[in-house]
Amino acid sequence: MVRGVLLGALASCAVATLARAADLPSQDHAPVLKGPAPVVDNLGFFMRLGVTYGLNTSQSTLYAQPGPGLPLLELLGVGAKIADVFTLGAQFGYFLTNNVSAEIAVGLPLDAKVTTTGNGGGGLPPVGTRLATVMPAIVPLTVDYHFTQLGAFQPYLGIGIAPLFSFRQSDGLDTGVTVDPTVGLVLQAGTDVMIDRHWGVTFDVKKVFAYGKSHATGIAGVPVPLASEQHTHYQPWLLTTGVVYRF
Repeated sequence: MVRGVLLGALASCAVATLARAADLPSQDHAPVLKGPAPVVDNLGFFMRLGVTYGLNTSQSTLYAQPGPGLPLLELLGVGAKIADVFTLGAQFGYFLTNNVSAEIAVGLPLDAKVTTTGNGGGGLPPVGTRLATVMPAIVPLTVDYHFTQLGAFQPYLGIGIAPLFSFRQSDGLDTGVTVDPTVGLVLQAGTDVMIDRHWGVTFDVKKVFAYGKSHATGIAGVPVPLASEQHTHYQPWLLTTGVVYRF
C-alpha cells in the first residue's frame, strides 16, 4: 500500500512539472533583442541641393604693356581679387560601394567683379578699380570616402579635380577681356545627417587650388591697343549646406 502511495505521488509531481513546462515559452520562439534597423543603405544615386557661398582667397599678379609693341611688365604693388559669390548649388553622385562614392558639383553661375587691390601709395590704377566682370564656373569632380560607423551621422572626405572657366566676361578698365579655362585640385570634407533612409541634411566644404590667366587687348579710354594679363592663383572655399536625398 505504501508503495502505491509513493508511485501515485511521483506521478502527480511529473504531471505538474510537465504542465509548468508547457506554460513556459519555447526556446525556439524566445524573443531576440535586435538593434535598430540601419537608417541608410549606401547604394545607388544621391543628390544634394542647397546654397553655396564661394569665399574667394585668390592672389593675382597684373602685367601690362607700357607702350604699343613693348613686352608685358609686372605692375608692382598692384593685385586683383575676384568677388565672393552666394548662389544655389547642387551635387549629384553615385555610391560605388557602401563607403565610396563619385560625384559632380555644379552651381548657378553669377557675375563677379574683378577689382584691384594693393597700391597703398595711391598710384594707378587706384584700389577698387573694376578691371572686368566675369561669370566664373567651377565643376568639382570628386571621389569620396564615407564613414558609416556612426549610423545616421556619415562624415566623408574626398579628393578630385575641378575644371574652371568663365561663361562670359565684360569690360571694365580692361577691354577685350578673355579668360583661359584651367583645371585645379579640389579637396572635400563634409557630412550627411540622415533623417530616414532617403532624406537628410548636408554640410559640405571644398577647397580649390588652381592657376589661371586672363587677357585684355586694351585699356578703357586709351586709343592705342595696350595688352595686359592677370595671372591668378585661384583658391576659393566652397561652403554648401542643404538637403540630401538618396534614391
